[in-house]
Amino acid sequence: MELPEYIKNPIWKDHMPPGLTLEIDLPEDMSLGDVFKMGADDYGEKVNIVFAGKEYTFQEVYDLTIRFANGLLNLGVKKDDVVAIWLPNCPHFAISYFATLSIGATVTAISPLYVGREMAYQVKDSGAEYVIVIDRFIKQYKKAEKELQLKKTVIVNIEGGVPEEPETDKLIHFNTIMNENPDPKPLPEIKVNPKEDVAVIQYTGGTTGLPKGAELSHYNIVSNILQIKQVSVYMKENYLKEDIVSISVLPWYHIYGQTCEVALAPFIGSKGFILPTFDMGRIFEIMKNQKPNTMLGVPTMFLNLLNSPLAKDADFSCLKYVNVGASAMPIEAAKEWEKRSGFAMGEGYGLSETSPGVTNSPPWAKKKDGSCGTPMASTFVGIINEDLEFLPIGEAGELVVSGPQVMLGYHNRPEENKLVFFEAGGYRWLRTGDFARLDDEGYIFILDRVKDLIKYKGHSVYPREIEEVLYEHPAVQECSVIGVKDPVKGEDIKAYIILRKEYQKKITEQEIIDWSKENLAAYKYPRMVEFVRSLPKSSVGKVLRKNLREKEAKKKKKSK
Repeated sequence: MELPEYIKNPIWKDHMPPGLTLEIDLPEDMSLGDVFKMGADDYGEKVNIVFAGKEYTFQEVYDLTIRFANGLLNLGVKKDDVVAIWLPNCPHFAISYFATLSIGATVTAISPLYVGREMAYQVKDSGAEYVIVIDRFIKQYKKAEKELQLKKTVIVNIEGGVPEEPETDKLIHFNTIMNENPDPKPLPEIKVNPKEDVAVIQYTGGTTGLPKGAELSHYNIVSNILQIKQVSVYMKENYLKEDIVSISVLPWYHIYGQTCEVALAPFIGSKGFILPTFDMGRIFEIMKNQKPNTMLGVPTMFLNLLNSPLAKDADFSCLKYVNVGASAMPIEAAKEWEKRSGFAMGEGYGLSETSPGVTNSPPWAKKKDGSCGTPMASTFVGIINEDLEFLPIGEAGELVVSGPQVMLGYHNRPEENKLVFFEAGGYRWLRTGDFARLDDEGYIFILDRVKDLIKYKGHSVYPREIEEVLYEHPAVQECSVIGVKDPVKGEDIKAYIILRKEYQKKITEQEIIDWSKENLAAYKYPRMVEFVRSLPKSSVGKVLRKNLREKEAKKKKKSK
């Protein structure tokens, strides 16, 4: 298949933000274990992690990691074994992550919000035979323990104490392993093939069906770290003009947190205040007392911070660089953040399947409302139709990506892999499942998920476009729009809305509909509005439109 001229001669090459280049050198022989060692060598005595008031230098984290890696080898963990990490953000997560990778084993990290049944699904699907789990999840772990074929389970108390659960031949305490390995003695040489060996099996958010495991190689993740490092180094030297000090609240079980916080830190020498949960009180306290200059997050985090009663007296100006990912930031909210902090938001686009970064639009870039920026270095993007034909600039279709950060494939899902990959112009392309368009400067505008597109009387309606308009209404704090099946219209348009406190019981659903009618084309405005107290979200903070559609389908069944 012939590639369009805008890919052969990338149109974004002349419009990339300062500090970013079209291509970068990517080593093919570097593993994530090598990255971690480089961090200790380059930044040994600098503080890497601050957790519960205690500071850990890069060298201290490295020494703890090597001790634990030796302990894992003694437990029987071998190269290519899968180790499941079921921990919140904490030093033990970083230690477990790099220890596993340093001995050539594979990580699969489990959401701290999961219950036993969900944990068991991921453990079984990934083939994990070892689990590292926080002691407070033991009750959920016990519910599923009998259906798992595990060799060993390591129990962690993140406060440093001894877990209440007694040790057995299959259950061992983290402290016991560390006591048995008091010195960071060198690890045996384990040959890792960065391009072929799976570093992480990252499970998708499960917004459509059961979660799938994306197999990410060492090369995939190291490439993405280097792509992001290019942004970080420029930011550090020319934008912040000081070392990077971050509030670390992205969930580390997700690849966004793993790559952009855990794995990037050894490359750039950054210091992170690590929070195990999204604790707004603690975030405002750190902002006030420690003056961090960066924070990565998802839209709901920043919306919650802006709408918190604590925001009234808070000074947001220390956060010179914030970057939003996982889903699009409402334009009005991004403007409000800039007004409160004095700094524009950065925005990026990525997927679990791309390690995760694809595009970036840092605060110093040329801004276009609704755009997630231009492709990262060594990354190609295109827009295709249903017949896998590339579309011209400006036309909407499915976004496809090719680059060194694109996954090897879905774990044990050969049929899925046939659906998401295709070859064109000598490149291997990943279908993202996102509707998007590309402008004449290579800026990408994500319109919506392909599966979320609403068909109203034959018209294609993008939920995100309606949501952006709803966010302009002063009463709307959060919203989500879905299509509801209708025998005549195909789908009807419904908006779920969380009202701001001061508007509750002072505005009606019909008033929102009437206002929308004035601000949207006749085929786009919501015909139905429901005020709700909360919206269903994935553990990374994405609103689950799938759950809202299921809710509507159940309502219709009951009414028949």
